[in-house]
Amino acid sequence: MTSVADGVHQVSGYSRSFIIDGDEGVTLIDTGLPKKDGAIVEVLSSIGRSVEDVRRIGITHAHVDHFGNAAVLKRRSGAPVFAPKRDAAAIRGEEKTPHPPFLDRVPFLKPLFGLMPGADPVQVDALVAEGEQNGLPGDLKVIDTPGHTPGHVSFLLERAGGVLFVGDAAVATKSGEVKRGWMNRSTPSFDASLRHIAEFDFDIAVFSHSNPLERSAADAFRRLAEKL
Repeated sequence: MTSVADGVHQVSGYSRSFIIDGDEGVTLIDTGLPKKDGAIVEVLSSIGRSVEDVRRIGITHAHVDHFGNAAVLKRRSGAPVFAPKRDAAAIRGEEKTPHPPFLDRVPFLKPLFGLMPGADPVQVDALVAEGEQNGLPGDLKVIDTPGHTPGHVSFLLERAGGVLFVGDAAVATKSGEVKRGWMNRSTPSFDASLRHIAEFDFDIAVFSHSNPLERSAADAFRRLAEKL
């Protein structure tokens, strides 16, 4: 476990999940690969919380390493699931999961992506989009960041100078640079999302597949946006 801000905890793994502990109970952002819910439960226990304290589950996008444990955690906690409008059908199991953008460069690998273990479909209780709360805590905002998937969103917590939950919209390097990441590619939609993120103020950014930026994170996104 890594604490990235007061009451904000990172759950380690191939795809990181995040726990926001607050007065309105616990909010989960993403849930990791299927059958890895034990890691989330362990971190909850380490901060004096349990699954029963989870009040809501936010999903950034419809890839199995992000909603993989949403169904089991929803069953155990009774918490509603919040998901992006354009990705919700895949999370509910009604559509195929969209492939990562890098596969457009190597289309012969797309069949292999389809062989990855699937996640149990889960009921989506509320659709989220920028400018709409739909039951989220007042200090947790949605930023539309399509590109990695058609409906990808990021979440911005108004705490500790701002904590951005980036999802797969970008990665951070060890030197503190922000990049698209190998799983993404330059498209008008994706680059517009990166520029949009750079319009917001936040001190900390946490990523699904890289370590956090714990200070001046918005400046790192602005430096990237200037190069696009």
